[in-house]
Amino acid sequence: MLACSWSGGKDSCFAFWKMACAGYEIKYLLNTCRKESGRVAFHGVRASLIEEQARSIGVELLQKEVVGNDYEKQFLEALFELKSFGVDGIVFGDIDVEQNRQWCENVCKKAGVRSYFPLWNLDQARILNDFLAEGFKAIVVALNSKFLDEEWLGKVIGPDLLNQIETLNVYRLTTKITPCGEMGEYHTFVFDGPLFRFPIRYKLGEKVFKEGYWLIDLL
Repeated sequence: MLACSWSGGKDSCFAFWKMACAGYEIKYLLNTCRKESGRVAFHGVRASLIEEQARSIGVELLQKEVVGNDYEKQFLEALFELKSFGVDGIVFGDIDVEQNRQWCENVCKKAGVRSYFPLWNLDQARILNDFLAEGFKAIVVALNSKFLDEEWLGKVIGPDLLNQIETLNVYRLTTKITPCGEMGEYHTFVFDGPLFRFPIRYKLGEKVFKEGYWLIDLL
Protein backbone atom coordinates (compact mmCIF):
# COMPACT_ATOMS: atom_id res chain seq x y z
CA MET A 1 0.00 0.00 0.00
CA LEU A 2 1.34 3.40 -1.02
CA ALA A 3 0.98 7.06 -0.14
CA CYS A 4 1.64 10.00 -2.45
CA SER A 5 3.61 13.06 -1.41
CA TRP A 6 1.07 15.69 -2.40
CA SER A 7 1.41 19.44 -3.00
CA GLY A 8 -1.91 19.80 -4.79
CA GLY A 9 -0.10 20.59 -8.05
CA LYS A 10 0.18 18.90 -11.41
CA ASP A 11 3.38 16.87 -10.89
CA SER A 12 2.31 15.08 -7.71
CA CYS A 13 -1.14 14.57 -9.21
CA PHE A 14 0.22 13.07 -12.42
CA ALA A 15 2.65 10.87 -10.49
CA PHE A 16 -0.33 9.50 -8.51
CA TRP A 17 -2.24 8.93 -11.75
CA LYS A 18 0.57 7.05 -13.48
CA MET A 19 1.09 4.76 -10.48
CA ALA A 20 -2.65 4.11 -10.18
CA CYS A 21 -2.86 3.30 -13.90
CA ALA A 22 0.02 0.85 -13.42
CA GLY A 23 -2.06 -1.01 -10.84
CA TYR A 24 -0.59 0.29 -7.59
CA GLU A 25 -2.85 0.87 -4.59
CA ILE A 26 -2.53 4.42 -3.24
CA LYS A 27 -4.57 4.96 -0.09
CA TYR A 28 -3.11 8.17 1.35
CA LEU A 29 -2.04 11.66 0.38
CA LEU A 30 0.77 13.17 2.44
CA ASN A 31 0.65 16.95 2.49
CA THR A 32 2.67 19.45 4.52
CA CYS A 33 1.54 22.98 5.28
CA ARG A 34 2.95 25.81 7.34
CA LYS A 35 1.30 25.95 10.77
CA GLU A 36 1.48 29.73 10.98
CA SER A 37 -0.32 30.28 7.67
CA GLY A 38 -2.35 27.12 7.16
CA ARG A 39 -1.06 27.00 3.59
CA VAL A 40 1.09 24.71 1.46
CA ALA A 41 4.67 25.99 1.27
CA PHE A 42 5.63 27.61 -2.08
CA HIS A 43 2.22 26.94 -3.62
CA GLY A 44 0.42 29.09 -1.03
CA VAL A 45 -2.77 27.02 -1.35
CA ARG A 46 -5.08 26.81 1.65
CA ALA A 47 -5.00 23.52 3.56
CA SER A 48 -8.78 23.24 3.16
CA LEU A 49 -8.43 22.95 -0.63
CA ILE A 50 -6.03 20.03 -0.22
CA GLU A 51 -8.64 18.39 2.01
CA GLU A 52 -11.20 18.88 -0.75
CA GLN A 53 -8.88 17.24 -3.28
CA ALA A 54 -8.52 14.18 -1.05
CA ARG A 55 -12.31 13.93 -0.70
CA SER A 56 -12.77 14.13 -4.44
CA ILE A 57 -10.12 11.48 -5.11
CA GLY A 58 -11.55 9.27 -2.38
CA VAL A 59 -8.38 8.69 -0.35
CA GLU A 60 -7.26 9.48 3.18
CA LEU A 61 -5.22 12.62 3.82
CA LEU A 62 -2.40 12.93 6.32
CA GLN A 63 -1.84 16.67 6.56
CA LYS A 64 1.22 17.56 8.60
CA GLU A 65 1.58 21.07 10.02
CA VAL A 66 5.25 22.03 10.00
CA VAL A 67 6.92 24.73 12.07
CA GLY A 68 10.42 26.16 12.13
CA ASN A 69 13.24 24.99 9.90
CA ASP A 70 13.60 21.30 10.78
CA TYR A 71 11.45 20.14 7.88
CA GLU A 72 13.14 16.77 7.43
CA LYS A 73 12.49 15.71 11.03
CA GLN A 74 8.81 16.59 10.74
CA PHE A 75 8.46 14.91 7.35
CA LEU A 76 10.11 11.80 8.76
CA GLU A 77 7.59 11.75 11.63
CA ALA A 78 4.81 11.78 9.04
CA LEU A 79 6.41 8.85 7.21
CA PHE A 80 6.58 6.82 10.41
CA GLU A 81 2.91 7.60 11.02
CA LEU A 82 2.00 6.41 7.53
CA LYS A 83 4.10 3.29 8.06
CA SER A 84 2.06 2.53 11.19
CA PHE A 85 -1.04 2.57 8.96
CA GLY A 86 0.47 -0.10 6.71
CA VAL A 87 2.02 2.15 4.06
CA ASP A 88 5.27 0.70 2.69
CA GLY A 89 6.08 3.14 -0.13
CA ILE A 90 5.83 6.82 -1.05
CA VAL A 91 5.21 8.25 -4.53
CA PHE A 92 6.94 11.50 -5.49
CA GLY A 93 6.39 13.80 -8.46
CA ASP A 94 10.02 14.84 -8.95
CA ILE A 95 11.24 14.87 -12.54
CA ASP A 96 14.94 15.61 -12.92
CA VAL A 97 16.45 17.51 -9.97
CA GLU A 98 18.89 14.98 -8.54
CA GLN A 99 19.26 16.78 -5.20
CA ASN A 100 15.52 16.57 -4.58
CA ARG A 101 15.41 12.88 -5.43
CA GLN A 102 18.31 12.11 -3.11
CA TRP A 103 16.55 13.91 -0.26
CA CYS A 104 13.37 11.91 -0.84
CA GLU A 105 15.24 8.62 -1.08
CA ASN A 106 17.24 9.32 2.08
CA VAL A 107 14.25 10.26 4.22
CA CYS A 108 12.31 7.22 2.98
CA LYS A 109 15.28 4.99 3.77
CA LYS A 110 15.35 6.35 7.32
CA ALA A 111 11.65 5.54 7.68
CA GLY A 112 12.05 2.08 6.18
CA VAL A 113 9.72 2.66 3.23
CA ARG A 114 10.31 2.54 -0.51
CA SER A 115 10.31 5.58 -2.80
CA TYR A 116 8.78 5.76 -6.28
CA PHE A 117 9.43 8.37 -8.99
CA PRO A 118 7.14 7.60 -11.96
CA LEU A 119 7.98 10.88 -13.74
CA TRP A 120 11.74 10.62 -13.32
CA ASN A 121 13.77 11.67 -16.38
CA LEU A 122 10.71 11.85 -18.61
CA ASP A 123 10.61 14.69 -21.12
CA GLN A 124 8.94 17.65 -19.43
CA ALA A 125 7.07 18.80 -22.52
CA ARG A 126 5.72 15.27 -22.93
CA ILE A 127 4.67 15.16 -19.26
CA LEU A 128 2.74 18.41 -19.59
CA ASN A 129 1.09 17.39 -22.85
CA ASP A 130 0.13 13.97 -21.46
CA PHE A 131 -1.24 15.58 -18.29
CA LEU A 132 -3.52 17.79 -20.37
CA ALA A 133 -4.42 15.02 -22.82
CA GLU A 134 -5.63 12.84 -19.94
CA GLY A 135 -8.12 15.58 -19.08
CA PHE A 136 -6.55 17.15 -16.01
CA LYS A 137 -7.12 20.84 -15.32
CA ALA A 138 -4.80 23.02 -13.24
CA ILE A 139 -4.43 26.70 -12.45
CA VAL A 140 -1.23 28.69 -11.88
CA VAL A 141 -1.16 29.73 -8.21
CA ALA A 142 2.44 30.86 -7.67
CA LEU A 143 5.39 31.96 -9.77
CA ASN A 144 8.94 33.17 -9.50
CA SER A 145 9.07 36.76 -10.75
CA LYS A 146 12.57 36.16 -12.17
CA PHE A 147 11.00 33.93 -14.80
CA LEU A 148 7.34 34.84 -15.28
CA ASP A 149 5.14 37.92 -15.03
CA GLU A 150 2.21 38.49 -12.70
CA GLU A 151 -0.24 38.06 -15.59
CA TRP A 152 0.34 34.28 -15.49
CA LEU A 153 -1.33 34.05 -12.07
CA GLY A 154 -4.80 32.54 -12.14
CA LYS A 155 -4.41 31.13 -15.65
CA VAL A 156 -5.66 27.63 -16.37
CA ILE A 157 -2.79 25.83 -18.08
CA GLY A 158 -3.46 24.61 -21.60
CA PRO A 159 -1.69 23.44 -24.76
CA ASP A 160 -0.59 27.01 -25.47
CA LEU A 161 1.56 27.06 -22.32
CA LEU A 162 4.47 25.27 -23.98
CA ASN A 163 4.41 27.68 -26.90
CA GLN A 164 4.48 30.64 -24.54
CA ILE A 165 7.40 29.19 -22.58
CA GLU A 166 9.33 28.47 -25.79
CA THR A 167 8.76 32.05 -26.92
CA LEU A 168 9.98 33.45 -23.61
CA ASN A 169 13.06 31.21 -23.69
CA VAL A 170 14.12 32.68 -27.04
CA TYR A 171 14.81 35.97 -25.25
CA ARG A 172 16.37 34.49 -22.12
CA LEU A 173 20.17 34.59 -22.29
CA THR A 174 20.77 32.63 -19.08
CA THR A 175 18.58 30.10 -17.28
CA LYS A 176 15.71 28.83 -19.41
CA ILE A 177 12.18 28.19 -18.12
CA THR A 178 11.47 24.47 -17.79
CA PRO A 179 8.10 23.30 -19.22
CA CYS A 180 6.91 21.79 -15.92
CA GLY A 181 8.42 24.50 -13.72
CA GLU A 182 10.74 21.93 -12.15
CA MET A 183 13.08 24.67 -10.91
CA GLY A 184 10.27 26.50 -9.12
CA GLU A 185 9.39 28.84 -11.99
CA TYR A 186 5.68 28.28 -11.35
CA HIS A 187 3.35 26.14 -9.25
CA THR A 188 -0.16 24.89 -9.90
CA PHE A 189 -3.32 23.61 -8.24
CA VAL A 190 -5.22 20.76 -9.91
CA PHE A 191 -8.97 21.20 -9.72
CA ASP A 192 -10.36 18.54 -12.07
CA GLY A 193 -9.48 15.45 -14.07
CA PRO A 194 -9.96 11.68 -14.31
CA LEU A 195 -8.60 11.15 -10.80
CA PHE A 196 -11.36 13.29 -9.27
CA ARG A 197 -14.94 12.28 -8.63
CA PHE A 198 -16.03 15.94 -8.66
CA PRO A 199 -14.25 19.21 -9.57
CA ILE A 200 -12.78 21.39 -6.83
CA ARG A 201 -14.63 24.70 -6.72
CA TYR A 202 -12.67 27.87 -6.03
CA LYS A 203 -12.72 31.62 -6.55
CA LEU A 204 -9.77 33.81 -7.42
CA GLY A 205 -8.71 36.03 -4.54
CA GLU A 206 -6.03 38.60 -3.89
CA LYS A 207 -2.65 38.62 -5.60
CA VAL A 208 0.33 39.00 -3.27
CA PHE A 209 4.03 39.63 -3.97
CA LYS A 210 6.31 38.11 -1.34
CA GLU A 211 10.08 37.55 -1.38
CA GLY A 212 10.33 37.45 -5.16
CA TYR A 213 7.24 35.33 -5.72
CA TRP A 214 3.76 36.18 -6.94
CA LEU A 215 0.92 34.20 -5.36
CA ILE A 216 -2.82 34.26 -5.85
CA ASP A 217 -5.25 33.24 -3.13
CA LEU A 218 -7.81 30.59 -4.01
CA LEU A 219 -10.98 30.96 -1.98
